[in-house]
Amino acid sequence: MSKICQIYRWMCGFIMATAIAQLLSLLPWSFLIIAVAATIAYTMGQKENSMILQVVATGLIFGWIKCYFAG
Repeated sequence: MSKICQIYRWMCGFIMATAIAQLLSLLPWSFLIIAVAATIAYTMGQKENSMILQVVATGLIFGWIKCYFAG
């Protein structure tokens, strides 16, 4: 797979994870839900050497922070 395709997949994964985190932030205890999901995704990404899972974990955290602090 070319580098352009990989970067495109990472961008799409980050944007989708951010949107999902913003939706989940409407739930009570949203930080706990997102933190557990991000931890699992990041750990699996580290274990399998998958950059897309690490990007998704970062997107989840970024989306929650954006919604929590910026409104």
